[in-house]
Parts: sequence; C-alpha cells; structure tokens
Amino acid sequence: MSTRPLFSVVSVPRLFLLVACVFIYAIAFQGARGLYSPDEGRYTNVALGMLDSGDWLHPHLHPEVEHWSKPPLTYWAIAASVATFGRTEFAARLPGALAFSVTILLLGRLGRRFVPLQPWLPALVYASFVFPSLAANLVTTDSLLAMWEAMQVAAFVDLWHAADARAARRARWWLGLAAGLAFLTKGPPGLLALAACFLFAYWSEGRPGLRRAFAWDAFALLLVVGGSWYVVVALQEPGVMRYFLVEEVVNRVASDKMRRNPEWYGAFKVYLPTLLLGSLPWLPWIMREGWRARRGGITRVRGDEGLRLLACWLLLPLLVFGLSRSRLPLYVLPLFAPLAILAARALAPLDTTRPWLRVALGLWFVLLLAARLVPAHLNVAADDRLLAKGIAQQLDPLPDEVAFVASAPRFGLRFYLHASIERLRLPRQDAVPQSEAIEEELGEPEGCRLLMVAPEQRVALESELARHAIVGWRLRDVAGYALLAQIGDDCSWSPPKSPTSP
Repeated sequence: MSTRPLFSVVSVPRLFLLVACVFIYAIAFQGARGLYSPDEGRYTNVALGMLDSGDWLHPHLHPEVEHWSKPPLTYWAIAASVATFGRTEFAARLPGALAFSVTILLLGRLGRRFVPLQPWLPALVYASFVFPSLAANLVTTDSLLAMWEAMQVAAFVDLWHAADARAARRARWWLGLAAGLAFLTKGPPGLLALAACFLFAYWSEGRPGLRRAFAWDAFALLLVVGGSWYVVVALQEPGVMRYFLVEEVVNRVASDKMRRNPEWYGAFKVYLPTLLLGSLPWLPWIMREGWRARRGGITRVRGDEGLRLLACWLLLPLLVFGLSRSRLPLYVLPLFAPLAILAARALAPLDTTRPWLRVALGLWFVLLLAARLVPAHLNVAADDRLLAKGIAQQLDPLPDEVAFVASAPRFGLRFYLHASIERLRLPRQDAVPQSEAIEEELGEPEGCRLLMVAPEQRVALESELARHAIVGWRLRDVAGYALLAQIGDDCSWSPPKSPTSP
C-alpha cells in the first residue's frame, strides 16, 4: 500500500477546494444554539454596546459600567461581524470559527517543516481534535488567541529558516504583527508562544540565537499594534493601567481572588483532563511520541530541532499556567497546536488509502459537527435564548432594561431583547464588582425595566419597591428567576401580559 503524500503538487483549484472545505467545516452550525451565559453573553453584550454607542475604545457592560477585563480585539471582531451579517448567533460566533479555520491552515503550513512527508497531517489532526472544535463554537477570546499564537510560531519558523534578508524581514514583520494582535486579544498570555520561540533560540544557539531571533522592527511593530490601545485608554482613564497590572496580572497569577481552581492540585484537576480528553481521537499517538522522547531523554530533544521547538512551545506555557492560580480549561487551547504536530509526527506516514480510516474519520467529523447542532434541541439552563423567549411571551413591548437583583446577570439577554443589562444589589448586601445600589437606581428614568431576582429574594425586592412607592407587577417565573415588571411614568406597560397578584 502506498504511503506517499496525499498530494505532491497542489493545483490552484484543488487548493481552493481544500481551503473552502476547511472554512465550511469551521462555520457549519455555528448559529444553531443560543448564546450561553456567562461568557458568550458577556462578550456579545460588550460588542453590542460598542455598536450601539459608537465608542469602540471603552468596553462597557452597561452604559454606566466599564469593563476592562480584556483588551478590545475580540469585541471589535464580534461587533464587526454582527454589523456585517446581522444580529444572529452565527455572526457572534463567526470570528472564533474563522480563527479556528485559519489555525488549521497554519498547521498545514507548519507541517512542511515538521512533517515534510505529509505536511497536511498536522492540520487534519488539529481539525479533528475534540477541544479546538468545541472551543470554536464558543464566543470567547481563546480561538482567536490560539490563531495568533500559531501564527507567531509559523512566522518564527520562517524567520529561523529564511533563505535571504528579504524573506527574514517579511517573517519578522509577520511575527511582530501576530504578537501584537495576540497582545491586543488577551494581554500577556498572548506572548507565551513568542517567549517559547526565544527560549528555543537560546537553547539552540545561546546568545547568538537570541540576536538572530530578535529584531527592532518586529519589536516596534508589536508595540504599535499591541500597545497603542493600552496607551490611549491609560491616558484617558488613569486607573486602568493599575487595574490591568493588579487585577488582570498579579491577582490572576499570585492570588486566589478569581476563585478559579486555585488549589495546589488545581492545574492537574483542570488541565490534565482537558489535554487528555481534548486530544481525542489522537491521544494514543501523542503519548507514543512523548514516550519516544522520554526514552531518548534530553539528548534526543537536543538533537531534534523540531522536537526542541515543540517542547518549548508546549512546556513553557504549560508551566506558566500551572504556576498561575487562576485556571480554566480554555487557557490551554493554544497548546493543542503543538500537540497536533506531535501526533502527526507519530502518525506519519499515514496510509490514507485505507477505506476503514476514511470512514472512521468521516464519522468522527460528523460527531464533531453534531456536537454543535444537538445542544440547540436541549433545554440548557445557561441558554439565554430560551430565557429571553420566556420573558418575551409575557411582556409587550419588550423591556428597555433588565436588572438582575442580588444575582449574576445574564448579559446575553441584550442580544435577544435589545435591552441594557444591569446588576443591582439590595440594601445591606455586600458590594460586588460591577453592581449598583438598588436605591440609587430605582428612581432613575430607564423606560420599562424588568427586575429579575432569585425566588427567595422576591419578598425583599418587593419591600424595597414599596419603600420607594414604585409599582411592580409579578410575572410568571422563568428559568428559576422571579420576574417583576417595574411600572413607571415613562413606560407603556399597563399592565404586562399575564400578571399575577403580589
């Protein structure tokens, strides 16, 4: 049986067909299910706020509440997609899906160096991994970040093997641009791949390797692309830089303030199952390649340039994530790119003429696509589309504002109800970030306001409304929330549909 590459010389029509298939696979069924809280709702809410206000520099959860936890590139991408393709779940998820497809193509490019016999194999492995495919169906920063990090490594590989000064300059600029965009997507974590490349350069050639990898023009491009927004908002909002450094860097790394698996064993609890299960169906081949590297020891890694770069790309970020005390599964999404190359090295040469292999891969891709489609037919508690439907059935017109009282807000409701979302706290309740005191908000003219509260807090909320002489109608509970429609002079509800007596 032949084990020659699937294609030796790719014609333009065939290349176009392959790229089209990758993009179709990445975007298929992206609009099937509703937005899930908290992440999808929050990212989409901030992006819609930029569209509605025209302010693309200052992220807001609510017109009165700024939100600085992430740089703006993901919000910009979502907002641009919604502005172009309409207010649909497909448009909200399109940036992540396109990033997934570009990452697949970048793995094909890297395959020319790492798996020259079958350069397409890393792309196939990455496309069929469970975790990257599922992550591409989420509205978050992580698929975009994985793309920029893979792009950094692809640019570095081109730089390291540049044939002439012109090719080296082009690779340096590509590297600086990718690093800048990664920094504009998620801040310091976006530079972990770049740090791994410099570690490889030093490991390979010492200080001359660092001089070979570093260039002032690429560094300047990184600063301009990645740092300009930070400089602008820091000049406009003096406290923002302190927030970035203290809350988003120091507290995530050195404290348990974020309450995201900070235990000493948290890294094993979160990252080990993510990497193992997320690498299916190719996990056995990754483990086999790792076992080979272990048997050869550090000598084998030193003697294999490709394996040396993969080790830096995989282990340095993993070490940083392990030491950090804020840990979530999506943090390690960019590491599936080097894992895909490791699996491809173990698989090659893969005999693609075997009918059973083609059938098995086809069925596997069907299952991955079904994972995007099936949740649309399930009653998922986090589905903001279902919650919005339950609200819309009781109110006409729809509310201008939805206020969550003493409970975490469901920001995805803005996408469906075209209403601003706010978080309020009851008297004597401890202040929580990005919340407002209810006594300060109830008297403000907000149009038709819907108040949502946990059923056990409904009586306390009604007492607060009565204390301020505000009329509120009870509505039917929806998805575990008690609903009260606040009736004011600037609201046309009179009364809402299907009210029940207080």
